[in-house]
Amino acid sequence: MTQFNTAKYIVAFESKVLKGNNGQPLKFYALKEITDYHLSRNIAANAQNIYSESGLTKNMLSEICNGLTNAVNKNKLDEVAVWINNIKARMSYPVDEDAAIRMAMIYHFIDGENPDSCENHWTEEKLKLVKQDPEAYSFFLPIGLQFTPVYQEFLTEVSTNSLEQRRMTIQQLTPPPHQ
Repeated sequence: MTQFNTAKYIVAFESKVLKGNNGQPLKFYALKEITDYHLSRNIAANAQNIYSESGLTKNMLSEICNGLTNAVNKNKLDEVAVWINNIKARMSYPVDEDAAIRMAMIYHFIDGENPDSCENHWTEEKLKLVKQDPEAYSFFLPIGLQFTPVYQEFLTEVSTNSLEQRRMTIQQLTPPPHQ
């Protein structure tokens, strides 16, 4: 019996691919009433929105800044231009699907997770799991877009093709790691 089998929660998604610790299909739960989410989840969502608004995640921005710093220190202006173009591309293609899925994961629970706290390791674990199940990914992406105010205007525009185009453009604008 799961901790979420109460009148307070609903099963939002049941995976046909992923299995929980009990060997049963992995279930993602949500609260029936949006006002019942713990304050820590709202704080985490607000923090996620800050990064979504720039089209960049904290880790990606840190990686780009490190790349810029290295390029400046080595006086490689061509690499500086590449990193600047990378930021511009992310602003031109502002929907980061990981950020959208991460937002959806903040508001969904799996067995073992405490719904009264929002811990980043759970959010990242759920993100990793959802990326392994195309149906879960397709289910949670629009939810994440809806929960992310800056992405709401893109709900009708975002498609698998537009996300793949974004991924390819950014990949072409990312210098290879330094050896």
